[in-house]
Amino acid sequence: MNEQSVVVALKRAQEVLDTAYFGLRALKQSDPSQKSAGLRNVLVFGRSVTFVIQNLRSIVGEQRFNSWYEPIQASLRADPLMKYFVEARNNLEKQGRLDVAVSGVVKNFSSSDLPKLEQPPFQATSFFMGDSNGGSGWEMDIGGGETIKYYIAIPQSIGRFEQVFHSLPENISSELRNLPVVELCEIYLREIAKVVAEAKKEFSPHPSERPHLRVVK
Repeated sequence: MNEQSVVVALKRAQEVLDTAYFGLRALKQSDPSQKSAGLRNVLVFGRSVTFVIQNLRSIVGEQRFNSWYEPIQASLRADPLMKYFVEARNNLEKQGRLDVAVSGVVKNFSSSDLPKLEQPPFQATSFFMGDSNGGSGWEMDIGGGETIKYYIAIPQSIGRFEQVFHSLPENISSELRNLPVVELCEIYLREIAKVVAEAKKEFSPHPSERPHLRVVK
């Protein structure tokens, strides 16, 4: 076994996982206009982690790798949520489709509340709540009939909006089905991170090193 090749393969798997987590950070923290890009990163690079790990098969030997990976693969395939994320990635790759919608509720809100909110840098033409990214804010005319969105944070006392997957299958538990996209992505990547950690534990030439688990706040 080429130890250096193992190290390189494990490092690449971690790098791909880190990229998926970058997408999760965009979902959690970034401007709503970046949420779609963040979700795409989670779906594409989260799925790619297992592809990269399978490069170890030709390095450590097919028999050894398969005896380790096949139970993990079977467990992932049997998990309805993990299977859904694979299908969501396939829909994105083949059809460019993100199966998301926005769920939310408007509480006590009227036009008299608008002056109390963060104001746009110049005059707005309208105010919107809960767009396709789950964001709220102002639409502004920048000339030539073109408008741009200026996103703001609205108090939860006014309303709350979140992206949800609208095509979750019935075999996913109701507890998970009620969670927003960002929380399901966090669960998904946590499971993928476990696979990377197990790969490091199994194949690293330096097993004394602790597996690297990524925590996103």
